[in-house]
Amino acid sequence: MKRYYKTGRIKVTAGIMTFIMLVLVLFSSLFIALHADHDCTGEDCPICACIQQCENNIRGAGSDITAASAVIMYVLAAFSLMSFAVSSFQPDTPVSVKVRLNN
Repeated sequence: MKRYYKTGRIKVTAGIMTFIMLVLVLFSSLFIALHADHDCTGEDCPICACIQQCENNIRGAGSDITAASAVIMYVLAAFSLMSFAVSSFQPDTPVSVKVRLNN
């Protein structure tokens, strides 16, 4: 049981990390779209610096391999979470616990 718990926890952690990466890419894209036509103040424009950082986030997290592995890990985490939830909510019966009933 302990081994299953550790692998389940690792899968949940991977799912959370995948969700965070997807949110990061989504909000970076949204920031770039909203501030594309800003009034630039020159060389030290803070909005341009933020746009550059958002582009770096998307470039780093948006490659094909990263996106495919993120989707696969999210699906695996969702299935493992569902299977863990189903197995934890099933009641224990004498047959499932393998209780020997002697008369």
